Amino acid sequence: METVLVVNGEVYWQDFLPEYKVEQKKIQFTEWLIKNDQLYAIDQNGVCKPDRILWRLGAIKPNPKYRTILELINFSGVPCVNNASSLLKGYDRLSMLSTLKDCKLPVIPFNVATASTQLKNVEMPFPFVVKAGNYHGGFGKVLVSNEEKWQDVKDLLFITDDYVTIEPYIDYERDIRYLAIGDQVWAMARKGKFWKANVQTMDFVMVEQDVELVQQVKILQEYLKLDIVAIDILEEKNGNRYVVEYNDIPGLSGFPEEVKRALASCVKNK
Repeated sequence: METVLVVNGEVYWQDFLPEYKVEQKKIQFTEWLIKNDQLYAIDQNGVCKPDRILWRLGAIKPNPKYRTILELINFSGVPCVNNASSLLKGYDRLSMLSTLKDCKLPVIPFNVATASTQLKNVEMPFPFVVKAGNYHGGFGKVLVSNEEKWQDVKDLLFITDDYVTIEPYIDYERDIRYLAIGDQVWAMARKGKFWKANVQTMDFVMVEQDVELVQQVKILQEYLKLDIVAIDILEEKNGNRYVVEYNDIPGLSGFPEEVKRALASCVKNK
């Protein structure tokens, strides 16, 4: 029986992959090695020699070691969902945004500074959004509405070594996620508790798909050769839409049960 290693993520995958032995390990507590061209993952529960990998490492603090692990998976040739080389491309936010630009998707215009000392040269009219570094899940992001708050934010950013991006605040009407798995697509509108999209989600509903947005997520999926990918879109009252980001390890909460079966099929067919 082949072994599927699930890296972080949900605990229900054995139910969707009954013909495999499913092992789950948290990357924070796991060491990896290659010996005699074989890949191994080791934690306090033992050694796993995976035949397939389902990478479900979500919105946690980025760690350079995780890039090393993806490089080991890529080198080993063990099939991975998504493929390790594409996961590496999406690991950094600037790389992710560059990919969206390459695919000609409508990204929010932004300025970037590699050091906080240069923030005066990249500021823009209020209100705008400042994001420090490569964190996910709304961390490191703040809405700046006036000069006083901007000064406070600059004082805080002075102690960071991360790059800083600044973009205009989008007063959006809807936050929409398009999820593609294999050849299927789903669309969901979400409502957050505060201004940050997809943070502390209070409500979600499946919505009718827009042909143009389906085409955009499929272009990205094909470009990166991804089994699963989501794009997050902000839609203004006037109908303008912006792609905030793509997510190559998207959460499945709120989507119908069939998305789990579709992702399990990707693991089987890899």
